[in-house]
Amino acid sequence: MRPKKLTMIAGACLLALLSVVPGPAVAADDDPPPDPTDAAMVAEPSANPVTLQRDGVSVTASKTGNLTRQMVSVSWKGLDRSPTNFIYPVVVMQCRGTNPSREDCWMGSVADNGDAQGTNKLQAKATYYAPVETSDWYSQAKTLPAGPFFSVPFRKVDSADDTKDQYQGWRNALNGFWNTMPLLIEPDLEHKLGPIDDFTPGTRNFRRGVTQADGTGQVQTWVNTAVENPSLGCSDTSPCSLVVVPVRERPCRNAKQGAPPLTISNCAKAVGQAGIGNWQLLANWYERYVFKLSFSPSLPKCIGRTDQAKFLGSELTAEAMRRWVPARCQKESPAALDFTRAWEPDSLRQLGLRDPASTSKYAADAAVVSEPATPDDPVSNDRKLGYAPIATTGFAIGYTVDQNQGGTLSQVTDVKLNQRLVAKMLSQSYPGKFRPNTDKLPVNPNTASNPANIFKDPEFQQLNPAAAGYAGANAAEGTQLAMPTARSDVFLALTRWIWADPTARSFLQGKADPWGMTVNKTYRGWELPTDDYNLNDGWQIPKTGGDWAGFQPQTFWAQNTNSWANGSDITMSGWPLTQSPQLRDPSTPTSGFAGKRDNAQNFGERHIFVLSVLPELEKTGVRAADLRNSAGEFVGPTVESMGYALDGAQPDKNSGTWKLDYDAMDKRGYPGTMISYAAVPTSSLPSTLAQRYADNLRWISTQGQQWGQEAGQLPDGYLALTQEMRHQASRVADAVGAQTGTPPIPPKDPVDDPKDPTPNDPPKNSPHHNTNEPKDPNGPGDGKTPTPTPGPGTPSGGPTSQPPVNNSSTKPIAATTGESLGWLAWGLPALLAAGLAAGVASPGIRVISQPGHPVRRGLAAGGSYLAGLLRRGRRRG
Repeated sequence: MRPKKLTMIAGACLLALLSVVPGPAVAADDDPPPDPTDAAMVAEPSANPVTLQRDGVSVTASKTGNLTRQMVSVSWKGLDRSPTNFIYPVVVMQCRGTNPSREDCWMGSVADNGDAQGTNKLQAKATYYAPVETSDWYSQAKTLPAGPFFSVPFRKVDSADDTKDQYQGWRNALNGFWNTMPLLIEPDLEHKLGPIDDFTPGTRNFRRGVTQADGTGQVQTWVNTAVENPSLGCSDTSPCSLVVVPVRERPCRNAKQGAPPLTISNCAKAVGQAGIGNWQLLANWYERYVFKLSFSPSLPKCIGRTDQAKFLGSELTAEAMRRWVPARCQKESPAALDFTRAWEPDSLRQLGLRDPASTSKYAADAAVVSEPATPDDPVSNDRKLGYAPIATTGFAIGYTVDQNQGGTLSQVTDVKLNQRLVAKMLSQSYPGKFRPNTDKLPVNPNTASNPANIFKDPEFQQLNPAAAGYAGANAAEGTQLAMPTARSDVFLALTRWIWADPTARSFLQGKADPWGMTVNKTYRGWELPTDDYNLNDGWQIPKTGGDWAGFQPQTFWAQNTNSWANGSDITMSGWPLTQSPQLRDPSTPTSGFAGKRDNAQNFGERHIFVLSVLPELEKTGVRAADLRNSAGEFVGPTVESMGYALDGAQPDKNSGTWKLDYDAMDKRGYPGTMISYAAVPTSSLPSTLAQRYADNLRWISTQGQQWGQEAGQLPDGYLALTQEMRHQASRVADAVGAQTGTPPIPPKDPVDDPKDPTPNDPPKNSPHHNTNEPKDPNGPGDGKTPTPTPGPGTPSGGPTSQPPVNNSSTKPIAATTGESLGWLAWGLPALLAAGLAAGVASPGIRVISQPGHPVRRGLAAGGSYLAGLLRRGRRRG
């Protein structure tokens, strides 16, 4: 064989070997890598999951249409494994417009959950890779010792100061170091920057995802409206996008592309270090996936209509009212609808307050409540209230908790709570770091040697075996629920569930649990149920307590929310309301300490529990814990479990409402189930006003009970009224319209099941009732922990198994008009004060719920099908 031919064969073999053997990404000088071109993929808004596919990679967003501030799940397949949380990440961000540039993306400098990791690596990498960065972002900035500072600035649409725009990216990148690091770059930078008006951990909207070994991954993010983030300004008239950028290793530039030797050398060393900040490199940006977002009008109202039936009351129905109000604004509606949120006890009180200037001579004419007025309440006699059921939903314990399994970070997807564990959180019985310790910290005498937090509690660990690896297990703060301290029907229902359990009752009365934990002394003897919650533990750290001297830790750790929506919001964003002492002036150690809200918890270290309501958790994507019912089962909130909870509820002969019977509840019933009623007078209303209320009650209890995503339809997180509940609402509507003065009483339980009126309910003294006591590790006991009823998978994080979408002739919310809604503000000024005192960003009021779950159960709106389901599927005992 000729030498020339041998050489050709050898060369071909060498090329083949080079094509399969891994090597550095540096290209040979005689073969410069081609500059990649912009190959962005774009998807239109959709109310259902939408997927973009390219070269074996698929990226899916759970929902991108008809949005408000809510959780969105982003998942992918076919990407390179992320060796660490910072290598080959997937960056998810919200950006302005439907064809955004890098400058349009909020917090454009660092795509992380609160730190600036990776920022310094960008100082020169813009010059390493192809294509060549043509922008002047880094050349305009002063050069740092390590090289030019490269950072894509976020361009604020309302800013006329180009210099301010230029430095916005720096400010974003530095995050917690705003007041120090910029001054090292340029002394006058603080003056040029000015305040960032809408940056909080709750509006950052940047999430970092990692890819598992099988090429899959998932991250939950949230979208912000113009209410939360004016700089993005996303609304129904100003569209935005959700952009997903996979960060990969890129080919280096070479001498033929104009790269100096030092750049070539540095780039070769950087191979395998594609950090999180590198999403800004053009080669990464060019492979982005863009999901266009559409938003529902945030503030619709009935323009030009003065015939509203005005309702005041429970936030349990706020999401449903968000759908119902615009539907009733349409011209064909005989009477419009208006709703103002307020705490339920105050709403009932308004019905009894005289107001000579109003049409009815009372301050309010309809309240939305779950708990009726007592028979001796003057409003019961003066106005003869009828209670029309309008919504079935409930309370829930939401959580955002992460775990670390062998270095792999993930979100906890299953938490079980019994009545005593919730009682422990409510009674501030976890001392945090102020328990017997080796750090010579003072010990809280009210909690003594109790476990530091719920994750350290043996009872919680028995129900949740992986709890030792949960984030927060080594946290300093004691575990408390984020919740309002106002009087509410939700808290009354929660404490009624707790008090129905003898082990929780005895714990609150002073009996230790099997592991020796006792109730906080300031709550000993606390009797429930109650609609009012107070923070009792005001123990103050003595002067020898270091930074905490003079502070009350249990008060600092209390997360006082101003609404159920606010609680869901902080849990979604991982930004707790807890506080810790901080120097008033970091540059002056003698300035003394003040309380400051803690930083947002990064992915992998989140540990927040919240008391909220199902529609808010459903929309924000916050998971809900399985709660233990009196039959010993741990049940999560689904449309089925709420239906089972209704079966066996007993009519209250005084008010005409139903009361859930925890002891008689089906073992598949969710104990947090609640019924919301429209309390409307059957006397004292003028005829015209009475007809408006009657018409709205009839509409809400019929057409308003169809599930779907449009105006007038029932959002996720609600169970449609059963047939018997509809009949009761109709009877109340008739009594209101005719002003009979005789509120109707329902004749039977709310599940229309004549063949089987709960005959199989277990007896109240059944052996399997009240077996909440876990195995005592130091004493006798049967050691049996009830097996939880498995629920449907909810990979995107919502609490309910969702019903099917029903067809409706009602116009979409996007077709309604208007700019404001009369029920946006709480009815009582004290609520505004509470919100300001909490110092939290307003979460806004959301319009459309976030689906995000793969399974929708085959339940039709209404109760007839549900009744049949219950008849066929009873498995009690």
